[in-house]
Amino acid sequence: MKAIACLAGALLALTASIEPAPAQAPKSGIERMYVLYCGDIALTDMGRFSPGYSGPGALSSTCYLFKHAQGWLLWDTGLGDAIASMPEGQKSNAGVWHVKKTLTAQLAEIGVKPSDIRYLALSHSHGDHVGNVNLFPQATLVVQKAEYDWPDPSGTPRFPKDMKAIKAEGDHDVFGDGSVLLISTPGHSPGHQCLLVKLPKTGTLLLSGDAVHFQSNWENRRVPAINTGQEQTRASMQRMAEILAREKATLWINHDKAQRDTLKMAPEYYE
Repeated sequence: MKAIACLAGALLALTASIEPAPAQAPKSGIERMYVLYCGDIALTDMGRFSPGYSGPGALSSTCYLFKHAQGWLLWDTGLGDAIASMPEGQKSNAGVWHVKKTLTAQLAEIGVKPSDIRYLALSHSHGDHVGNVNLFPQATLVVQKAEYDWPDPSGTPRFPKDMKAIKAEGDHDVFGDGSVLLISTPGHSPGHQCLLVKLPKTGTLLLSGDAVHFQSNWENRRVPAINTGQEQTRASMQRMAEILAREKATLWINHDKAQRDTLKMAPEYYE
């Protein structure tokens, strides 16, 4: 009996010393991400987007396509494909828009049809981000309610009224697994949002939309005069900095051409 008691005590001590296995983080449903060329903008006045500068400049326009276990998601649609047929580009109030390769052609190279897109998430409603929205009538639009309801000076709706729409009021988990998060960052426009994505191998990225236009603007917290909310923009930039630190994420700036030129472009992809 004494031997049995000793054995039972030893087993109890051993069991107590075994710590429970840590909970496994949910697996990201993202399989890959494509970086898509969505146009270039030749600026007549750099100072419009970067206070303190003057003279001509350039902006890139970039879109991102995600293959998720639950379907395809496209982030922004860039300049309209029709501009590709305009040799001199299309004039805008900021400069001239140019498209060297259409979004449709890039999707075809990947083997994706516009009808395959399940979610169309947009940073905001400016023309260089929504130029190809009409290519995806079957997709569910994912925008901030503040942006959807923002009156357009022309009186026309900012988004197609017949499109299904998720009108988020703050941050929103698109697929419900934490892999693709819309982050509310008002200031550039009333309902501007960024996209936080967690890739299995590349890691976590924060896609800026127009919350910031250039790396130098980010480092110096410069806010363009054209933004609808100056203090809102600064508060959003501070929030972005906190998210980057907490998530150990990398900031990818949509309009920073120097940064875009360092990225792998579709049909190559990130995992």
